[in-house]
Amino acid sequence: MTLARYLSYYYEQFIPAYADAVASLGDKPAQLLVEQENTLAHLLAYLKDDKDRENLKKAYGHLERATLDCYKIIWVTHKEKLAYYIRLDNSNLALAFNASESEVMQKIEAIDTLAKEARELEARNIGQNSSKALEKYIQVVALERELLQSADIKKASSYNKFKLSHLIKEHSIGFGVGIVTSIVSTLLYNLLF
Repeated sequence: MTLARYLSYYYEQFIPAYADAVASLGDKPAQLLVEQENTLAHLLAYLKDDKDRENLKKAYGHLERATLDCYKIIWVTHKEKLAYYIRLDNSNLALAFNASESEVMQKIEAIDTLAKEARELEARNIGQNSSKALEKYIQVVALERELLQSADIKKASSYNKFKLSHLIKEHSIGFGVGIVTSIVSTLLYNLLF
């Protein structure tokens, strides 16, 4: 581990991930601040104590963990945004995205598969090298971004309004029939008894 490698990772991997996480959340999560504090403490110890490589290695580990956390935050916030476009029954995929329904389904399935693999890799490698899990999370976020870019908020909103009006009409008819049936049965009961 060298200082140049640490700095390269910091500027090329962590900073873009951190900026995206803060932008997508609109806040600086406490866990990321703790990891930044930890990496800074080890980095300063490395710089102060005659270049003790162990401290630089620990600083790099905290930086890697912070980057992983950034991508997990982005993954979750993108998933929440996609939930607006994707109904549980997937009935609106053709209308909510500017892509074919099969293409959208393939991406959704790929996101789910990659996210599961990333979580499994992360769980298996706790306290060790998290780069493989990080690679999976980066792929998940990239696919989510593609889906979000193909999402059409106007079409999704129109579909949701249509579904709501259809639901109201459907239940209004049933409610009306129920009231008429109640009135008729009450009248018949009063006439017969």
